Amino acid sequence: MKYPFLSLLFLFCFAIGTGQVKYEAAYYITNSGEKVNGFIKNEGWKNNPSQIEFKENKEVGAELLKMDAITEFGVERKFKYIRATVAIDRSSDDSNNISSTKAPKLEEETLFLKVLIEGDANLYFYADNNLQRFFFSKYKVPIEQLVYKPYKAFSTVVGKNEQYKQQLYNNLKCQTIDISMINRLEYAQSDLIGLFRTYNKCTNAIIADYELAEPKGDFNLTLRPSIRMASFSFKNAVAKRKSATFETKTGFSVGVELEYVIPYDRNKWALILEPTYQSYEPSPELTQEGQRVEVSYTSLEIPFGLRHYFFLNHKSKLFVNASFVVDVVLDSKLTFELGDDLDVVSGSSIAIGFGYKYNNKYSAEVRYQTDRSLTVDYNAYNSKYSSFGLWLGYTLF
Repeated sequence: MKYPFLSLLFLFCFAIGTGQVKYEAAYYITNSGEKVNGFIKNEGWKNNPSQIEFKENKEVGAELLKMDAITEFGVERKFKYIRATVAIDRSSDDSNNISSTKAPKLEEETLFLKVLIEGDANLYFYADNNLQRFFFSKYKVPIEQLVYKPYKAFSTVVGKNEQYKQQLYNNLKCQTIDISMINRLEYAQSDLIGLFRTYNKCTNAIIADYELAEPKGDFNLTLRPSIRMASFSFKNAVAKRKSATFETKTGFSVGVELEYVIPYDRNKWALILEPTYQSYEPSPELTQEGQRVEVSYTSLEIPFGLRHYFFLNHKSKLFVNASFVVDVVLDSKLTFELGDDLDVVSGSSIAIGFGYKYNNKYSAEVRYQTDRSLTVDYNAYNSKYSSFGLWLGYTLF
């Protein structure tokens, strides 16, 4: 199995080398107010960026633009960030590290804020790892943070400073908004976007929405038949001649893959879980002492791991994945001609795959699985089972 593995390693390196990030048509605005069109490296930022990579056309290299050089950047009708100097409270929201002070600790910083809603009232968002803060502004009213702060009221009691509700009640006056609506608001993107949209509609404002909801990952369900070449050998450390190597056997397996596409970094990462039924029944072999031995091995493999996509265009993408494989043995046995049969007890292994997906429907993957023992419970035996094969896929949804 050495050469297929080396081939797979080569393909893995090739994918990393060729899987370039796609630049999207975008713009930025300079400090002097000039709008520059070009292409931005959209990294699907989970945290608000402090700089961007930008190129004025696709033939030139990218330029790194820092926050102090630009006042705004974005992709039309998709997302927009503005530079703003604001007072922000960075108090921890972690219940183990919260402050005992109810009042926010506001400090001035210059940040890129993500625009969520624009109209008569504007809503902005800032994220930095576990820190999430919302900001708002109105005509002639500067940007200010909507204040929400959990705090330690008593040793075992957590209080909540929900000043944001009063801020919104004071500033978003409209016949379609009442105090009960404000009181029900959670400090969450979907709730706040809904309120700001309601207010702007009430004032007949022209509304610009950007990414109306928090990013949500996609779940995909894929049928995964495969053809694989598998080999098996074992040795007995006590009776050294009681050893055998079985032929490389080609067989079929079938599984179903559950994939969760993580909604950041342009959907380039995914978690995968793939229960697969497989079997291996090679022709009988002779041990080194001339005894006939047979192996019948069927199991439910459960690989779970991480996948990374490399987008080629809007329909095609390459991917690599690595999984830890838990193997649940079904009716399996190692049978010797003269008795002393052994139940197959399997260990775990690692699976490494490289593949191609078209139109988010059809996929093909070559995969190598490292050696695992089929005689885990028998100290005298050392065994190796490994496989290499082709997995096909059809995504149902």
